[in-house]
Amino acid sequence: MSKKTIFTYICLIALFIQSAIREPNDFQVTRYQVANEQLKGICVVFLSDFHFKKKDYKKLKKIADLTIKEKPDIILLGGDYTNSKNPKNLMSPFVFSSRFKKTKAPMFAVLGEADWKNSAAVIKKGFKSNGIKVLENSSARVEINQKSIYIVGIGDKKSQKSDITKAFKRTKMPRIVITHNPDIYFDIMEETSIIFAGHTHGGQFLFPFTPPLIVDSKFGVEFASGTISKTSNQMIISKGLGTRGIPLRLNCKPEIVVVNFI
Repeated sequence: MSKKTIFTYICLIALFIQSAIREPNDFQVTRYQVANEQLKGICVVFLSDFHFKKKDYKKLKKIADLTIKEKPDIILLGGDYTNSKNPKNLMSPFVFSSRFKKTKAPMFAVLGEADWKNSAAVIKKGFKSNGIKVLENSSARVEINQKSIYIVGIGDKKSQKSDITKAFKRTKMPRIVITHNPDIYFDIMEETSIIFAGHTHGGQFLFPFTPPLIVDSKFGVEFASGTISKTSNQMIISKGLGTRGIPLRLNCKPEIVVVNFI
């Protein structure tokens, strides 16, 4: 075997270790500062696309600990909590939601397509048991620092009917919107303080110096992750926390999104 072949094998093994073992467990905290006088001083943590199986309890604990460390005023969940067609390999939503009980921050969630494919009813029940309110084309009002804030949850665009009018009914500014699929962005005509979305995983597997090869959005690479400001509303798309399909991540670390309003 030539030295060149040996070197190639070593590189491939190193790439596999990085993308299959190290990077999917290397959770990064991505921080944003958003100017908003109505929400000034409030911290929001957004978590999305866990895609966890039963064995992923250590990952969940690490994420919950990092989240609690941020001392958020509000925690938002963007859907896709499970990742298995085998009911016996699904992480219990009761256990999932119980990991966040140490925080006093109110928690709100929407469901993603993976949740609807498995057991949305069980997820809703498990979340409710630990104080997490699931918003599906609905809203909730929360009082933070003597400020009334409306959390608006829009149903998943792919697996459920998104009813924006119903979701925004009887709400007013400031509004924080959560939706699983970012493709609904241009359909939201109502004024918002910020929109949070997930679903795309940031492309999940990125070769150096190139854009993502595959982004599950009709808007392509532009909607892979980060800030979108194509209308008067700003949206932040999370890279997510788990993996979908091939369990690899490369140059696309799973992220916890933290927004501090200033």
